[in-house]
Amino acid sequence: MSHALERTLEDLRARVTRMTARVQMVVELASDAVFRMDVGLAHQAVHSDEQVDLDEMEVERIAIECLARYAPAANDLRFLTSVIKVNSDFERIADCAVNVAQRIPTLARSREQKLPDDLVAIAHAAMGILRDTVNAFNLPSLELAEKVIRADDTLDAYYHQIVQDELLLLEKGPNVEAERELAMIMIGKNYERIGDHCTNIAEDIIYIHSGRMIRHRRGVGES
Repeated sequence: MSHALERTLEDLRARVTRMTARVQMVVELASDAVFRMDVGLAHQAVHSDEQVDLDEMEVERIAIECLARYAPAANDLRFLTSVIKVNSDFERIADCAVNVAQRIPTLARSREQKLPDDLVAIAHAAMGILRDTVNAFNLPSLELAEKVIRADDTLDAYYHQIVQDELLLLEKGPNVEAERELAMIMIGKNYERIGDHCTNIAEDIIYIHSGRMIRHRRGVGES
């Protein structure tokens, strides 16, 4: 490996590590804003996403330039390929967190300040899956990647329960705060989408490091 390629890869690894840490920070800020119904924290989450967007563009630029300039092989090629494939999913995870944060003013204005248990649970589950996803990518770890894929069903179950519960509340009539209940559904949906993006990343990790393609096998035979 040339010294120039080695330096470029070291720089790219550091950038990716910083980016994934920022993505986690945005998700955690948005979640804390939900738990506290804190509009100020929600604004922090939205503002923090701006740096993630810049990181995503720079990581992609460096990775593509590295492929074109150095024509790397073996482990270096797999690393660059994985970075290009998962970069967009990490950025979209931060976008989902921003969508969550943008619903906080609605919650803060509500008369009802207690959050549904399933909404709290899906937020914690999404943060846990994201932590495992980041570790699975940075290590890399096929075991953690497989754990992420299995855990996605938990987020789906929480989300479906949230939708069912909130729709039942909306059916009760004019005393229900429809804007709040719809905000709960959208917050749950964005946490469920975080799980989907984490699953995409985990499937790419498994394919790149083992050659097993499982993306289109999930759900076969399921109703």
